[in-house]
Amino acid sequence: MYPSAHIHKISSTASQELPRIEETCHPFPAWRFFAQIQAVSLRTARVSAPLNRVHDLTLRMEPGQNLALVSTESRGQQRRIVLTCLVFACAVDVISLVAAYLLPRGYLLTVLGDGIQIVLIAGATILSFQNFQRSHSHVRSFWLFVTLGCFMWLVGLVLWSTYEIVLRRAEPDLPIADILLFLKLVPLTAALALEPQKGHDARFRAFGLLDLSILILYSLYLYAFSVFAYRLVPGGLDLYNFHFNVADAVGNQIFVLVAAVAVFRTHGPWRSLYRVYFLAAALYCIASDIANVAIDQGVYYTGSFYDVVLTASLAAVVCMVWIGRYLPQDAPALPSAGGEALPPRRFAFLSSHLAMLVTLSTPVIGLWLLREGFSSSRIFVFRLMITLLTIFLLTLLLSIKQLLLTTTLIGTLQRLSDTHSSITRFMDQLTQNEKLASLGELVAHVAKQIKNAMAVIRELVLRVTPLPNTEPRVRSMAGKIGQYAQRTDALVENMLRFAQETPMQLVPLEVKPLIESALQLSRIAKLSNIHIELDQDGATPPVQGDSSQLLHVFLQIISNAIDALEETGGGTLEISLRPSDHRVRIEFADSGKGIQEPERVFEPFYTTKPVGKGTGLGLSTCYGILQQHGGEIFCVNRPEGGALFTVLIPALPAPVAAVAAPSSVVAEGAL
Repeated sequence: MYPSAHIHKISSTASQELPRIEETCHPFPAWRFFAQIQAVSLRTARVSAPLNRVHDLTLRMEPGQNLALVSTESRGQQRRIVLTCLVFACAVDVISLVAAYLLPRGYLLTVLGDGIQIVLIAGATILSFQNFQRSHSHVRSFWLFVTLGCFMWLVGLVLWSTYEIVLRRAEPDLPIADILLFLKLVPLTAALALEPQKGHDARFRAFGLLDLSILILYSLYLYAFSVFAYRLVPGGLDLYNFHFNVADAVGNQIFVLVAAVAVFRTHGPWRSLYRVYFLAAALYCIASDIANVAIDQGVYYTGSFYDVVLTASLAAVVCMVWIGRYLPQDAPALPSAGGEALPPRRFAFLSSHLAMLVTLSTPVIGLWLLREGFSSSRIFVFRLMITLLTIFLLTLLLSIKQLLLTTTLIGTLQRLSDTHSSITRFMDQLTQNEKLASLGELVAHVAKQIKNAMAVIRELVLRVTPLPNTEPRVRSMAGKIGQYAQRTDALVENMLRFAQETPMQLVPLEVKPLIESALQLSRIAKLSNIHIELDQDGATPPVQGDSSQLLHVFLQIISNAIDALEETGGGTLEISLRPSDHRVRIEFADSGKGIQEPERVFEPFYTTKPVGKGTGLGLSTCYGILQQHGGEIFCVNRPEGGALFTVLIPALPAPVAAVAAPSSVVAEGAL
């Protein structure tokens, strides 16, 4: 049996004979940082791109092997696969040729001819489905289309073989089999258009499947409009056969052309598969032409010499699928000759353009049909109905595609917005770190000079005050100078903390005793108009930190809260502790007026206090200390009023916290 578009022509003869975010951030030279990252990425791509060519080879390297040895083994394996396929194809062709030569025309030859073709296409379907299960991403879509095309081909052959072998009908007439045998070319051609050897974006895979559905629907529409409609005409079997042969011949030529383009556009291991793919398409096209000539002369029958080329094309399909089992199932994009990544492909959205074109052409066909004039003939009514139905179905598919596209665009815009926000935060952190680094160096230098001067002053004061003949006025003045020197030392110590010049002593600490110590050391206990609420939610794990520095952080935040509450005549300071994702979360919420610019409070020398009362270094020092502890600090204004400071400090892992005894020296000293 010859299972192609010529089946009805064979049956007819037999009855006689038988598819600029614009940067508006601070003018900090962080763009150089991103430029360096991009340059490094490009250099890395240039270095790693040539390695993609041997990616499938290095995965199979054993210890002690070198690349040349593995490459030689791979080429040897590829030759063995090709040789095996060649022997298999030759054996199948020899069997078909011997059967056609030795067996007379009859039932036995029909069974053998149909059986060989069904076994071959069934084997190709099973193997391609196995490749589909083993593959990933865009390669998986390629094998899905191949499996679909082979399955449609198999169903068509089984239907015709059932009529010829089981029912023993010499004139099988199955329009559904004709449709399947014609439509099989659509997924087989679409598989080639996917170019699985090149990189694709997985997010657009659903659009490719929708485009394929549109192309299959349109192919079915064209078949029904230009071919099947003639079955409605009494005595129109010859017209039906003629138009069927024309449609199938055009489809075969397109299939061969796409396969040839795929061979010339591909390099690397996939080219061997495309060569066999092209051979199968070419042999199938030749088999169609040979069968046409034989049918016209009335000499064609199932299992004859004219089926040898068809059997060879089916054997080539099996070989193509078998070769695909040994190809990389997630092949990367190949680099260009210059070693740089290839630009976006020009044909990346070919299926979308084709789907748009066929969708627009359907109403045009309908208008042309109406322009020819209304008619009550069955063929006119049938064409008008399938045109309207196709327009409805295409509109439905396009609506689904538009919905998916809209959802994808919204998700992409959300991700871009999140990415932009992350970049902005990262730039702010870079700016803050750069400020802290530059100002820290300056502060450390100035603080050391002042500290040395204060040490000299305090030494002189100690020399003056014990002298017996010192005047009371001088002794009093020296005492005041000594007090101011001590206060200056305290300020210098604050500056050194800001510059991170004081060494840290990290020990396990309990956070709640530190906060209680900070409250007792502050002046909040002397203020009757300020109420304190300290709440701990559950068991708070200990942290690894420097007790004096963390105490300084809590004192600074509490001092700022006191200043804010005094401006409003009193209020409440709520302090809460709770574990939060492997960290300890401490929140200081006051009921004051809030802060005018909370995002700037950690900038050095930024203060909202009156001149002479604030230096602008307190919260900057806290920021630096927490950064050194691997923690974070945030400030926002509460909706109900007041400021909220949030401190996050990494918690000790449970096993470490159980072994290490948390320190409470500061708490005890404060008490």
